[in-house]
Amino acid sequence: MSKTFYSVIYAVWGANNKKEAWFNNKQAANNFANHDYKDAPVMHNVKNPETIKKYDELVAMTAYELAQ
Repeated sequence: MSKTFYSVIYAVWGANNKKEAWFNNKQAANNFANHDYKDAPVMHNVKNPETIKKYDELVAMTAYELAQ
């Protein structure tokens, strides 16, 4: 089984480092990236079940952070 994820690198106001947001939907990644200080989405097509599980967790953590 293969699954596609999208990551977006972005700057946080007042921080010296950058963060990474994860999405399992291209449109959501594009919508997020269409703001200042955000890079274009990068597509990740993965097949390894462990990697899929890891990326699913990153997507969930991103959703939680964005909901705050």
